[in-house]
Amino acid sequence: MTVLLLIGEDEYGIDQQLAALKRQLDPNWLTFNYHTFSPTQLDEALNAARTPAVADRLKVVVVKDCNFNSVGQFGEQQFELLQCLPHLPPNTKLVFTAASLDKRLKIAKFLLKHGQLKEYPLLPPWRTDLITQSIAARSKAMKLSLSKPVVTYLAEAIGNDSARVASELNKLTIYAQGKSLSQSEVEALVPCHTQTSFQLAEAVRCGDSTRVVQLTHDLLSRAQVPLAIVATLQTQFRTWLWVKSVLKDRAQLKDAEIAQLCGIGNPNRLY
Repeated sequence: MTVLLLIGEDEYGIDQQLAALKRQLDPNWLTFNYHTFSPTQLDEALNAARTPAVADRLKVVVVKDCNFNSVGQFGEQQFELLQCLPHLPPNTKLVFTAASLDKRLKIAKFLLKHGQLKEYPLLPPWRTDLITQSIAARSKAMKLSLSKPVVTYLAEAIGNDSARVASELNKLTIYAQGKSLSQSEVEALVPCHTQTSFQLAEAVRCGDSTRVVQLTHDLLSRAQVPLAIVATLQTQFRTWLWVKSVLKDRAQLKDAEIAQLCGIGNPNRLY
């Protein structure tokens, strides 16, 4: 028996892992050996996991979209049900998927003791350097020849949407047929739909009036609420000013301390 914990906000990555598990099964007996349940059906999921695989060497039971922080979903009653985990058949894979897992919780400690954790975090949208590196690595693995400016454009156009990254790179690979693609070809094939108020704030900060006009037009054409755009700009400029002030006067502070002073929830955003 193997318990897998697929945890993270990258739903595409988790779906790919589930698809890989599904491919390990005999397609002729898939109905008997691959089962998906919601967290409210935990008892049924465990009953299915207790049943040995039919005409196959492996059985996969998936409990999707769990909220381990919810007492309603995973309280004492569910904790008692999970006590059967060590006694499940050896050829069963029991998989739990969730956006997050608080490792301090009793139920999380129990699952981690008896299971294997695989994390699927989304890259932070502001870490364009990591997004660029990820796209470059994936395109190289797919033998897709892209120049550095093209990869940079793709990072800006797609952002941290891993599903769209895979889709767009597959499209470019089919189109390229082993040839190197120019930036104009890539821009025609992969339009940029990731214009945000944060990009608008960056353009204002840099004094790029042409890009400010273009981004404003794009945001309004996609029915972005003007007051929401203004609110984002105000928040972003205020945050920049706070960070600059703290770095000037208290540069010796740690990132977490600076983030707390500036009202930034994630210290990594200081990057």
